[in-house]
Amino acid sequence: MKRIFSLLIAILMLLCCCSFVGCVNSGEKASDVLRICNCEDYIDEDLLVEFTEQTGIEVQYSTYGTNENLYNELVINPNSYDLVVPSEYMIQKLASEGRINKLDLSKVPNYVENVSEYINSRLNGIKFTVEDGEYKGKEVVLSEYLVGYMWGTMGWVYNTDNVSIEDVKSWSGVFKNQSLSKKATIKDAVRDSYLVGLAMVYEDELKNATDNQTITSILNRVDQQSIDKVGQKLQSLKPFLYGFEVDSGKNDIVLGNIDAYVAWSGDAAYAIDVAAREVEDEDGELIEEENIRNLSYYIPDEGSNIWFDGFCMPTGSTNFEAVYKFLNFISDPENVYRNMNYTGYTGMVAGDYIFDEAVIGWFDESEDQDPQTTYIDVDLSYFFGDGKEYVVTVSEEGYGRLIAQYPTLEIAKRCAVMEFFPNDTLMSINDMWETVKGETFSVWLIILIVGFVILLGVAIVIYRNKDKIKVHKFHHNTLTRMEKKGYKIIKIEEIK
Repeated sequence: MKRIFSLLIAILMLLCCCSFVGCVNSGEKASDVLRICNCEDYIDEDLLVEFTEQTGIEVQYSTYGTNENLYNELVINPNSYDLVVPSEYMIQKLASEGRINKLDLSKVPNYVENVSEYINSRLNGIKFTVEDGEYKGKEVVLSEYLVGYMWGTMGWVYNTDNVSIEDVKSWSGVFKNQSLSKKATIKDAVRDSYLVGLAMVYEDELKNATDNQTITSILNRVDQQSIDKVGQKLQSLKPFLYGFEVDSGKNDIVLGNIDAYVAWSGDAAYAIDVAAREVEDEDGELIEEENIRNLSYYIPDEGSNIWFDGFCMPTGSTNFEAVYKFLNFISDPENVYRNMNYTGYTGMVAGDYIFDEAVIGWFDESEDQDPQTTYIDVDLSYFFGDGKEYVVTVSEEGYGRLIAQYPTLEIAKRCAVMEFFPNDTLMSINDMWETVKGETFSVWLIILIVGFVILLGVAIVIYRNKDKIKVHKFHHNTLTRMEKKGYKIIKIEEIK
């Protein structure tokens, strides 16, 4: 048995070494290569090519599925990337554990000079105490650890032909409409669906809340009673749901498979835009109707999540020069606009250029008003800056598309930032979520068990056939212990 366990250890060490070697940069200088990990479909990759052309720095670009996937990767291999793009709650967790660097924003003038003051104030309001690393025990501000990328909300995307505005005014409204059974989805992401569950459980409290602090407190409750209630609520929704999804909801609603789904605002913008154009169905056939689905977006009245994604630098990287060059490049208003146009999400950069191109250019209907249509003047000065009027005129039909990109100040005030959970709390919530999803084992646990069984099987086979395995000694090609010490072998005799 000792030999088996020794062999298992040797095999595991070999696998670890192979994994490590695979992660090592292939001899290139750090300043010549920039390793970035981001969400899928979350950047105009032509910009990466242009960055390389301008600076000579090659970009190695990777994607991840969820914030939790990214976290696990950074824990296993802290020096795997130079820049990553997590959400605000995960940035808090990474910073608290000393896994990302503070950034010198003076080296990113495009961001400092153009970031929305409102967004900056929300980021500056997120304070927490560092638990490990260089700043252990100190209170820090979230904005010190990121260069803001995109921001948005979470709400309902819905087919206006089949779902009424009353259905989506609350998180629970859709689930009270039996005609929508098997026609709605929620996120296959524990943090987002947990917040939706809290909003349904504490709906009355939220509707009576008048300040953002109270709303934020309710939507971040993690006592065991709240966790249990959310689990029961989400469990009760399962017979009603078409399913859980992360990225397929926008396609399902465009194709008519569903009529409502919980969406991040950028995906909402994408779905609304695509539904108004000719698209292909699942078989690749062109659907010829000019307007396939009439979709809109609504953030329930009791409140929702306001999220912020930002570029962060893991502590395992020392590639500061390339990092700051890229951060300044990607924060240029023209590049921000291009990314917004490509992804459908909203950049944190404000200013006249973005307002003229991305707001007036995309949404304003003041010059084409129809006497039969009702129009709304939407004031976005809170985001773009005081001292100047930033107002856009949209029709009632176009209002949902606008707030998917730029919610009003009243909506933003009812949206809460997710706080990061301590590990014991996260375990309780994950256990609840696995029960809701019908999973008894976590994916990583299953992988470890399967891996161990395979290695054990290999070891047993080798042990049982040890007498059949020939060991060859290549005396003249292998240094003996004595030769390594400096002795010279004169003659080797075989002992018979």
